[in-house]
Amino acid sequence: MRELRSHPRAVTETVIAYTDGACSGNPGAGAWAYRLEWPDGTIDEAAGGEAATTNNREELKAVREALLRFRARVGGDAGWRIVVRTDSLGVINWLNRSWKRKKNLDLYPGIDPLVDSRVRFEHVRGHSGEPGNERVDSLAGEEPQRIIAGTAGGG
Repeated sequence: MRELRSHPRAVTETVIAYTDGACSGNPGAGAWAYRLEWPDGTIDEAAGGEAATTNNREELKAVREALLRFRARVGGDAGWRIVVRTDSLGVINWLNRSWKRKKNLDLYPGIDPLVDSRVRFEHVRGHSGEPGNERVDSLAGEEPQRIIAGTAGGG
């Protein structure tokens, strides 16, 4: 009689990432923000920006920064997945290569290697009340004002 052995089931852990970019003027002071929601309840958030940029650049940077943080924590572990939720159809279509890339070409070499089989993109409607999306919208919206205030104050 053949003995049936149970094989350990591969456990897949999924991180939900919300990303957003904002600009005060386009071009103008702009910012990116991300929020990573880990399965254990941990939240990672970050935002950054610059004085002269565009909304689309910051949207792409938000994804790059979220994926870099994801990689920093899980490395190449195939048991992890990340769902990037963004209100930017441009980001999804440029990174999935559904749309031709005509601008921001300097950013893609830093993003493309981070987009592998563990990464999935989902579109969320902006300003629809989804808490994660609203949070990154708020973070990205605050940063350009800090940049403008810092620039206006001589810093």
